[in-house]
Amino acid sequence: MTKRYLLGVDGGGSKTIAWIAQVVEASTNASPISRPSIIVVGRGAAGPSNPRSVGFEVAYQNIEIAISIATTDAGQTKKPFDAACVSLAGVGRSAEQLEVRRWADRLQLASRTIVVDDIEPLHLAAKFEQNAHDWHQYITLVVGTGSIACGRKGNESSMRLGGWGYLLGDEGSGYAIGLAALQSICRQFDDGASLSSFHTAVLHAAGLTDPRELIGFLYQNPIPREQVAKLSRIVIEDCSTDAEANSIINHAIAAMAQLIHRSAKRLGFASRDYALALSGGILSGNPSLVESVLVELRSLGCEPCLHHIIAEPIYGPLLMAKGVL
Repeated sequence: MTKRYLLGVDGGGSKTIAWIAQVVEASTNASPISRPSIIVVGRGAAGPSNPRSVGFEVAYQNIEIAISIATTDAGQTKKPFDAACVSLAGVGRSAEQLEVRRWADRLQLASRTIVVDDIEPLHLAAKFEQNAHDWHQYITLVVGTGSIACGRKGNESSMRLGGWGYLLGDEGSGYAIGLAALQSICRQFDDGASLSSFHTAVLHAAGLTDPRELIGFLYQNPIPREQVAKLSRIVIEDCSTDAEANSIINHAIAAMAQLIHRSAKRLGFASRDYALALSGGILSGNPSLVESVLVELRSLGCEPCLHHIIAEPIYGPLLMAKGVL
């Protein structure tokens, strides 16, 4: 029997993951909700590949490095792959996807290649990891440096909310949380009050010692979005002991819940009428934060029937690749 190989690429603003999987023929006795028949045989990682933040050429270089490492790890040099899915942050528009597809064709990456943004495949990863069948109606929330939600009702086209970026939106995101902490320091300084241990920890994490240094730190070109977003870790750690940190996190929780609530309202979902997939650094490492979001959703009357925090988003692109074989 001929072996068939899939390539999945998941690229963002900080790293690129590439996995190679072999397709395994499903048993005729397999359960209808059993996991898709793929076995991961190679894994690779490299630097960022969001074209909006690093440019297309750097993105392509890092994708190729990740694929090369995964190919070596798999112990095979098969190319083109039978199918590939390249899922990248920053390629939400058709023109950007076409540019990446042309690159993939020049590289002869796969017999069939699809290019999508980084949120579209995530519900497949959630369904695969949870091994559940209740994913025909879903909302996906991604909260990392930025924030965005998308959802689908049955066979209808998907709908996206949020994702407006740090100037227009990204409520509840790592950047929004970090920025709120910095704004809190400015208010404390203007009041003439001593900085709390929380404020001092945030300031030091930004590599600063004096609040007046914040102007030079933040008003750079480009704005240090990733550095600001990383400050969210301190806010989350201190929210149980510091009132200001707790207030910032509660605001973020409400913003995340509102994004899901607006999605559910637009899609016509009643309470317990949809599955909720969750991803991104703010959510994936903080289950207590997720529980707080679920409590808020319950109060808004749009609680999901099930939820799952995705461990390996790369399964989404692999399964999308399998779908075009």
